[in-house]
Amino acid sequence: MIVHQVFFWLHRPDKDLQAVREGCVAIATTESVNRYSIGKPAGTAHREVVDHSFHLSLTVFFDSLEAHDRYQTDPVHLKFVEDHKDKWSNVKVYDFEI
Repeated sequence: MIVHQVFFWLHRPDKDLQAVREGCVAIATTESVNRYSIGKPAGTAHREVVDHSFHLSLTVFFDSLEAHDRYQTDPVHLKFVEDHKDKWSNVKVYDFEI
């Protein structure tokens, strides 16, 4: 299984967070996705190793590398990037196998 984690830092989180979140729901419900979760920074203790600076996170689970690759080229995913890329100042992606 492939886990695809995306962390978003937004220019204007007060204005754009909900739109980006709704876009995440749309892309996470595409055919190749097994399951997903969307979240915000937790209220855990501030420690040097914990990064609470992001505004929104998306975690997507795929059954295979091929499913992940289909997601990357899915028109819904491509439209999400095009529609929202101006809203984020930074995006970090972490992909790993479990």
